[in-house]
Order: sequence, then structure tokens, then C-alpha cells
Amino acid sequence: MKKIFTILFFLLIVKGNVNSQVLFNENFAYTAGDSIQAHGWVTNTGTTNPLLVSTPGLTFPGFPNSNIGNSLILRPTGYDAWKGFNQDSTGAIYTAFMVRIDSAKGTGDYFFALLPSTSTTNYTARTYAKDTTGGISFGISRGTVASGIGWSSTTYNYGTTYLLVVKYNYVAGNTNDEVSLFVFSTNAPLTEPVTPTVGPVTSTAGDAVNIGRVAVRQGTASVAPYLYIDGFRVTKTWAAIVTNVTTTSTVAESFALSQNYPNPFNPSTKINFSLPSAGKVTLKVYDALGKEVNSLVNNNLNTGTFEYNFNGSALNSGVYFYKLEFFGNDGKYFSDMKKMMLVK
Repeated sequence: MKKIFTILFFLLIVKGNVNSQVLFNENFAYTAGDSIQAHGWVTNTGTTNPLLVSTPGLTFPGFPNSNIGNSLILRPTGYDAWKGFNQDSTGAIYTAFMVRIDSAKGTGDYFFALLPSTSTTNYTARTYAKDTTGGISFGISRGTVASGIGWSSTTYNYGTTYLLVVKYNYVAGNTNDEVSLFVFSTNAPLTEPVTPTVGPVTSTAGDAVNIGRVAVRQGTASVAPYLYIDGFRVTKTWAAIVTNVTTTSTVAESFALSQNYPNPFNPSTKINFSLPSAGKVTLKVYDALGKEVNSLVNNNLNTGTFEYNFNGSALNSGVYFYKLEFFGNDGKYFSDMKKMMLVK
């Protein structure tokens, strides 16, 4: 009995530690036309163009915050705002979000940044977009423009949704912290790339005492981009960015796909599955007509038992099916499908 209790306690600790890696989520799951100030965001500067929720939400394959709720429109002048979360000041902090740039200026300006928990001025990890011969360059700086901006060598397309991951890395000493930017046009990898798209960028700007606020900025008409942004996800690990899958055990005796719980659900439910081998996993949701409506998992996973927290707020009430497919590194194959019901 003591051995069983110890194992259960260990598994709870592992699961709790995984879930605690997500510090902040914002999917703008509010009515289109709402001001985000009505949903916990605090206006910082600006007197025109209030920050409004727009429709539809952005989508990006494999990103957990894809296709949930609506999006936020940022126009090239107007309000700036921030929203807080439990501050952090150790290791690295990752902030992922989807963005679609519709227009940008040659000089460029930043539209996203991080703030310390008590500051409205010490912007860091400033993320920029500028026009480069008809395309987009993304950039990042640790402080002001004067402190130095790193720009992407790749040119990206207007009107296309990209996944951006901003990394703030605390480094011992003064003015030693680093910022990096990763830009993805397809599924982000399950492990952090060795080389970011931009960075690491350093500067003589002071280090952040902590990070505790996400900020959005509309800038001025002469330099700022016009864009849609969606799906903020602030985490302590790279893995927590790219998947809502949490490992509940590193051991599995057989393949299994469990019935979701609760069922019926509104709007969230948990889907559990077990893999006795390592390999490529897809978990997809289909409507009653067989049309794919969500791709939840599309990654390589190791042996173990896993839990996916599915949010169906972007779907209508009705019957849906979720299908798990596994392609093992050892040649094994497994597939199973189950029915679930969303009732709003």
C-alpha cells in the first residue's frame, strides 16, 4: 500500500509541475466588437482606436491556442494595454502567439512586449514588424530601439498567419539577459530549435526585475504595422508552448484511447490516451459529417500515458468524434475513435 501511495503521489507531482508551466493564456474568447479593457486588460496610453476583439480567431496547425475564440485587431495608432500574470524571474520565459500582418512600414515598430509586474514603461522583448521590399521582417530588442534590434533574414508574407515565440532568458549578472525570437510558418517542433530565427539579442539596457505583464501596442501611423494577433500563451518550458498534452505517467502497458471526461461537456473536456511505444501521434476532432474541425496533436511522443485538455468554445453544440492515430518508431500502428457531445 505504501508503494502504491508513493507512486500516485509522484505522478500527481509530475502532472502538477507540467501544468504549472503555463503562466498565462489569452484567446480573446469574447464577443466581436468588445473592448479588451472589459476583460482584464488595462489601458496604458493612447486616446483613439480602442483595442477591440475581432472575428474570426487565428488558426495555426498544432498550436494549442489555435482556433479558440476570436482575435485582437491592432491598428497603426491608438490605445496600448497590458494584462498581468503571476510574475516570474528565473530561468526562461516563453511567450507564443499567432499573428497576421496586413500592412507594415519601412521603418517598423513594435507591437508586442513584456513588462515587469509593476511597470508600464520598462518594455522588454519588444517584437517588431517592418516592410522589406513587399514582405515582412520580424525583429526583437531587449530595450529601446537605440539599444539595438535584431531582424530576421527571412522575408515573410503579408496576410499569412505565423506562430511567433518570444524567449526572455535570465542570465546571471547585470545587463546580461537575452531575448530571442522564433518564427514558424508550419508546425512548431516539440523541442526548442538550437538556433532561433533572431537572436539571442543582448543590449546595455537594464535587466528585467521580473516578468509579469503581457503588453500590446498600436504605435504611430507612420511606423506601426496593421495586424491581427491571437492566442497568447506564456510558459516556462518549450514543450508547454507546442502542446496541451501533459504526461500523467511515463509507463503504459498497452495502447488505449479513453472516453473523454466530462461528457457531455461545455466548453472543456479531457482526453486521455496511452502509448507503450514511442512514435508519431495525431489526435483530431471531426464533426458529425466527418469534416475535420480541430487538429489537437501532431507530434512525436515517447512512451507513457497522456492527457489532452480540449477546449471546444469555438465549436457549435453537437456530436463530435475524436480520433487517435499512432505510427511507431518500431513499425507499430494503432488507431481508435470515440464520440463526444458538446452542449452549450
